[in-house]
Amino acid sequence: MTFTATQESNAGTRSALNNSNGVDWQTGDEISVFDAVGDGHNQRFTLTGDATEGIFSGEASSEATQFTAVYPYTEGAQLESDGIVNGITLPAEQTATAGSFDPKAALMMAVSTTDKKYNLDFKNAVSLVKITTEFACKKIELTADVDIAGKGTLTYDTNTDIPSFSITSETSQSITLNPASGSTEFVAGTYYIVVPPTTLTNGFSISFTASNDKVYTRKSKKSNTFNRSKIKDFGSFATTGDYWYDASRGDKVRADQEVDMGLTVTISGVNYKVIFAKTNLTATGLAENEYDYGDYFAWGATSVWYSAINKNTDPWSITTLDVKSGGYLEANAPFYDSSTSTYTEYANEGNTLKESDDAARQILGGDWQLPTIEIWQALNTSSYTWTLKSDGIIGREVKNNSTSVTLFLPAAGFVDGTSFKYVGSYGRYWSCTAWTSPNAYYQDFSSYSVSPQVKDRYYGFSVRPVRLVEVSESQQ
Repeated sequence: MTFTATQESNAGTRSALNNSNGVDWQTGDEISVFDAVGDGHNQRFTLTGDATEGIFSGEASSEATQFTAVYPYTEGAQLESDGIVNGITLPAEQTATAGSFDPKAALMMAVSTTDKKYNLDFKNAVSLVKITTEFACKKIELTADVDIAGKGTLTYDTNTDIPSFSITSETSQSITLNPASGSTEFVAGTYYIVVPPTTLTNGFSISFTASNDKVYTRKSKKSNTFNRSKIKDFGSFATTGDYWYDASRGDKVRADQEVDMGLTVTISGVNYKVIFAKTNLTATGLAENEYDYGDYFAWGATSVWYSAINKNTDPWSITTLDVKSGGYLEANAPFYDSSTSTYTEYANEGNTLKESDDAARQILGGDWQLPTIEIWQALNTSSYTWTLKSDGIIGREVKNNSTSVTLFLPAAGFVDGTSFKYVGSYGRYWSCTAWTSPNAYYQDFSSYSVSPQVKDRYYGFSVRPVRLVEVSESQQ
């Protein structure tokens, strides 16, 4: 028996994409045909003759009035009495195919009509993710927080002529593109990952393992929908770019939101490069741009008690959050015991905030933290110039004299109780280092001076996060 098989075009969820994103049969293609006579098991049909003609040959019952078919041929798949085909797999391990995708993952389904008994019009049951890598890879892995691969069932809706795939067992929340058998990597180019139609509400991550085993990862928290028989283009990836995720950077900070000021510090004999955030800390992340004041934090507090100043109103305004009655008062300060008028934590000079008490770490994640006083002191040496900027938002521009790399710190003032003071005149930025109780170190600047100082811990000051990256001697 022979069948003439056609494919749904426009998306390219088959073994090869042509120039118009259509699809072509390939030599060696095989399909499962179910004749619904007897036990309903599948028959293997193989492409014969010219691939463009789509003729598949095999054995089935001529007594059947309707046929169901699935691509690719799947050993052990079975047609149930309700028309559902079970035992179908969307593999979590797929073979990278230049300009195309793994045909073993390209699930399609067809049901013949009464008037065209021996014609099979295949429809795509899956979607494609298009990826262009500008470097050779050992593997590419797409990860979500929902099942995107596994074993399941194919169902064909004869009213809409649309098939659907449901994952029921052997589930996986990741799909990996691997090199073809006998190869250790695949070259730069365009590749496709076959995925089920679904919505990744909480985003995804995609990792590229390069030839040198370095892993490049991009993370997205945006909702993404993969539509049946459509291509979702993730774009092009090079080893350079602001889209790569670094575990020490965390999920909330992009690469273009940080700056290397050329500063290194030594802690317990280990050398670290200091990476600064370009903007001030807010209650939920980083301020939008370097001129924003951000939010205000008491020392050791990981949440804010008032919102940032709204500079777009005249006069500027604030919105009370009512988190702490009376605002930034000593009675509200973290670890302050009003019965003894002492601090129960960080009582000695040089104590540094634990991760659990560091606002930058708790809000941004990764390795972000408040700067130590040693970091601020190093930024106050002759290697850096602090220039007063008064055009627009007043603040200080810090410049590395060797590289001319700059960092802007707005003069956001501070909060005492419920009063904002010296906004536009002073900048006060906490360090994570305690002085003797009840004070802590901070970086101070005004129109006439720049220097580290100490102050009571209950004040609401600005926070400029940093993260430390260990460097070897060869990198110094």
